[in-house]
Amino acid sequence: MQDKVGIIREEETLTEAVDEIAELSERVKEISVMGNRRFNPGWHTYLDLRHLLTVGEACAQAARARKESRGAHSRVDFPEKDPEWGKYIIGMKKAADGSMEVVRTELSPVPHELAKIIEEQG
Repeated sequence: MQDKVGIIREEETLTEAVDEIAELSERVKEISVMGNRRFNPGWHTYLDLRHLLTVGEACAQAARARKESRGAHSRVDFPEKDPEWGKYIIGMKKAADGSMEVVRTELSPVPHELAKIIEEQG
């Protein structure tokens, strides 16, 4: 995640990250932990790893879908802020086959009073 989905991002490394996370997710299915969860750091690490891979994939997929730079999301291959992307939130949902699916949800319009304040601050 630090090497490929850090603050400076580009399509190629984001795609590599998604592929590597998928590979790791498959490998995690083969892991087993001895004993039970009581005083067993290996058991807790195993649970954490599965969740970390899920969150990592969601971050990489969403970053790859957003074709602009905005705030802490900096794309080398899309260095400018695109006003069109500012109208959407990028999210994830579980697809029918269990995989992650990128979802683009349109934001509600900003009320006039707030838009005026934003313009004055900008």
